Amino acid sequence: MQVLLTPYGWDAQHAWQQGASGMLRTLLRTTPEDSLDHQPLVDAASDMVVVFDGRLDNREELATALEIATSELALMADSDLALHACRHWDMDTPRHLLGDFALACWQPKRKRLWLARDPLGVRPLFWYKRHDLFAFATMPKALFAIPGLSKAICEEQLHDYLCMLPMTGPASFFKDVYRVEPGHTVLLEDDRVSTQRYHQFDPDYEIHFDSDQEYVDALRAHLNRAVACRLRASGPVATHLSSGKDSTTVTAFAAQLLAQQHKPLIAYTAVPRENFDGPVPSGRHADEGPAARKVADRFSNVEHVLIRTNDTSPLDNLHETTEMLDRAPLNACNAVWTAAIREDAAKRGVRVLLCGDKGNMSISYDGMPYLPQLVRTGRWLTLWQVFKGMKQHYPTLTWRQMVKFSTAPLLPRPLWQAFEKYRGRAWELGGHSAINARFSHRLNTSARARDQGFDLTYQPTDRGRQDRIDILNLTDTGEYNAAANVDGVEYRDPTADVRLIEFCLAVPDSQYLKDGQPQSLLKRLMANVLPDEILHAKTRGLQAADWYEQTEQALPQLREELERLKAHGSAGDFLDLDALQLALDEWPEAGWANPEVERRYRYKLLRGLSVGTFIRYADEGNE
Repeated sequence: MQVLLTPYGWDAQHAWQQGASGMLRTLLRTTPEDSLDHQPLVDAASDMVVVFDGRLDNREELATALEIATSELALMADSDLALHACRHWDMDTPRHLLGDFALACWQPKRKRLWLARDPLGVRPLFWYKRHDLFAFATMPKALFAIPGLSKAICEEQLHDYLCMLPMTGPASFFKDVYRVEPGHTVLLEDDRVSTQRYHQFDPDYEIHFDSDQEYVDALRAHLNRAVACRLRASGPVATHLSSGKDSTTVTAFAAQLLAQQHKPLIAYTAVPRENFDGPVPSGRHADEGPAARKVADRFSNVEHVLIRTNDTSPLDNLHETTEMLDRAPLNACNAVWTAAIREDAAKRGVRVLLCGDKGNMSISYDGMPYLPQLVRTGRWLTLWQVFKGMKQHYPTLTWRQMVKFSTAPLLPRPLWQAFEKYRGRAWELGGHSAINARFSHRLNTSARARDQGFDLTYQPTDRGRQDRIDILNLTDTGEYNAAANVDGVEYRDPTADVRLIEFCLAVPDSQYLKDGQPQSLLKRLMANVLPDEILHAKTRGLQAADWYEQTEQALPQLREELERLKAHGSAGDFLDLDALQLALDEWPEAGWANPEVERRYRYKLLRGLSVGTFIRYADEGNE
């Protein structure tokens, strides 16, 4: 297990064993305090052995609560602080921790073990149980070192992945291997396993200030704290910098805070090949470099680095990426440029890479569900005022479009489906998924989606707060964060800060759509910080815009990969290999701006081949 986990933590590896129990940890040092880490932590007096993976963002608050002196805290790694918390609060410890973490606490005399993950599931944790053994590990691959446990695929999770359904429950992609779900604890006691949720966002909590400016000021304070606590690093800090509002906001806050410390910030922007002028879908732009440059130029301590990947294809290193993730990469196109950024960052000694992946659920929420809320509650005058504001900000927006925004979430589902089909915009599963129809029928895709409360028609919602909570609860990116550690880099997302998210969820939707301006709260906050090209962009950036050129260069590889899947024993049970073959045979010479073409090739074909790579990886047997 230690050998398999060492690539994820190659700075230090240590193990502890006593009788029939044992623990180990592999460490990637990303904070100054990590130099003090000496896990596993054994405390005989409190009957505890603790291993901790991650970062604590409330060290000072914890020290005060645990009566730890400032001088003592300065000599403590985050894992030491976690042990003190476990002594004091036992299984209630996760409620008091802020940050990205996975934690295990073994109490030998009580023969009791509990595991926990942070509320957003930033750090992964998996477990396996049989009659004579219980094991847990950061990644599933370490569990496959156990004799008798094989990489048998969990068909239900593979089905849901192919259908873009969210992960629900503790099941992983492997049979008999289970996740500790985000915001949950798992307890092993008296040979029984039980699970408990310790954190839940409140869909009913709403805050009300006396003025609009107070919301802006509060968001600034929350964002400043969220970014500041993620700058604690053992080397240079870097950031993803696209032309979107989330990454540019994170970059701006980080640059300002690091400038106060006279430290630089490296900002990475993925761009297509030079002179790329290929078609992109309506409402998108291909090159995010120019707008990102305008942001970087506003801060003297930012070094702007453009990353081009036109010499690679989505199939390059796909097997290696799958092995790192222990799952199929969701977006093989984006995996190319994210890997290139990590590779460059590692060469520069960067250990911390900031991102803004959860921004849509927090700081840049658009507030559009406010419109159907006004319709449902009969607040017609307010609706009219919002409509006028929208028309002022977006003169080309038609009244018909605004009515649709306001009423589509309130339509009965069958009527919405009929309307989308009439408009030719219905998302048919076969248009974007490579799932085998027999496999879909056997697992009853519609019923599974219905049981999970997931809408396969993607009808807009009027439940802004609850919808965001559902998305946060059902998104698990732990393996992606762990895989970045293989390159020596740790992802940190300020927009995923629990305190920030709780604040953003509690802000009334009217603040996000104030005066008919979507994302109004963030735009007001960043009005004098970000350029108009960012705040009032008329199009959105398209990541890996030249993906189809890269893929076309690799068509021989794609065909070889498909032939391997055809020769494989079980890949055809899960994937529609005939449909993938037809897609390759009908490779288009044009039409890449057509959403249907993009869905067929970027999603169906490439994601199908990605899943095929995972199927072959799982069938390789134990390491």
